[in-house]
Amino acid sequence: MRRLQLIPLLLLCGCMQIAPPPRAAWPSVVVGVDGLSDNLDAACVAEHRPGVDLFPHKTTFTHSVQLQVSYGPHYKRVRFTPSVGTGETLDYLLVQCGTPVPAHGPHEQVIQVPIQRLVTGNAAMLGALDELGLVDRLYGAENTRSATVPSVRERIAQGLVHDMWGYGHASIESVMAVQADVYLSFYSAYPQGNMHPRLWELGVRAIAQADHHETHPLGRAEWLKLLALLTNREALANARFDRIEAQYLRLAALAATAPDRPLVMAGFAAGRDTVETFGGRNQRARLIHDAGGRFALADDARSSSLVFERFEKVYARAADAPVWLGTLGGQASVATLVDANPLHGWFRAAREGRVFAWDQGYTGAWAYPFQDQGMTRPHVQLAEAIRALHPGLPLPPLVTDTPFLRRLP
Repeated sequence: MRRLQLIPLLLLCGCMQIAPPPRAAWPSVVVGVDGLSDNLDAACVAEHRPGVDLFPHKTTFTHSVQLQVSYGPHYKRVRFTPSVGTGETLDYLLVQCGTPVPAHGPHEQVIQVPIQRLVTGNAAMLGALDELGLVDRLYGAENTRSATVPSVRERIAQGLVHDMWGYGHASIESVMAVQADVYLSFYSAYPQGNMHPRLWELGVRAIAQADHHETHPLGRAEWLKLLALLTNREALANARFDRIEAQYLRLAALAATAPDRPLVMAGFAAGRDTVETFGGRNQRARLIHDAGGRFALADDARSSSLVFERFEKVYARAADAPVWLGTLGGQASVATLVDANPLHGWFRAAREGRVFAWDQGYTGAWAYPFQDQGMTRPHVQLAEAIRALHPGLPLPPLVTDTPFLRRLP
């Protein structure tokens, strides 16, 4: 029986040969009774002093409906409560390295921080890694061919980022072989598609990543704070997020002054009868609202991406929408979008040529900046959405060299 139990694991680990990179221990720092002036983002504690606060810089989640954090003197407790109906709550205990692990529940995942190695099963985190100066800790991504972040592409070119070979759901054997401190596991609204339970069984510290299920674009942007919690870079994440939030709220207030709120279609026909879009509580629906539009499916109470099995249900609500904000990426024009599926041509926005896609800079399947740089730039997305819905509304200049939205010719 014991031999039979080992066979699947041997097969699992033998499919691919990935040599883990050499690991050097963090240096140890002596902390006095007065504590620290900055969090230790690349060091451990030499000698634990009970009660001394090791995290002078802390963070909190104000827009995310899925993440919570509380601090102890030498540890952090993070709770993830999915906004989709999977019925689970996941707890993570982040412990400053060099200090003892406090009492915790049997299902609470323990992670030593600051981490050194990270693998992500969701490209959305790549831009956030760059913004927090953490690209040097990236050792694996679900698809290295689709990365657009310059610093990430450079690291990939150096052969330092292993390809996990899986759009969102990377292969388990490659995740194990890299020996990362943390694997950010793409979180699906369908429990049977999630990898984290299996990874935990194999000893991989997997953290569910569900920024795409947030109900507000700023809640999605706050997922960069999760990276900060894992690396003790809360001060930098707070400063970055505060700027994002201020710009987003100013733009939303301006869009609220628009004289009308046009109806908006979003998504694409995925077959003869199905339409892929998102629920009315998803952060993309909120973006449309904050840009001064009315999402055609705003009354749908779900926060996830959706596949409607009946085309007529979406068509009845969005047929007369004058603007289509977000459709199938990589289409050269409205004509090719309609060629891809003639059902697209039934919508007013397609007939009148007001169709937009978040695929500026498209170079191939899943390879465009919106995918790996959009999470922490909701203010850029909002400005572009406002211009699409209200071209006459004067907007302040928004400095960015990475636009996301493209109007199909």
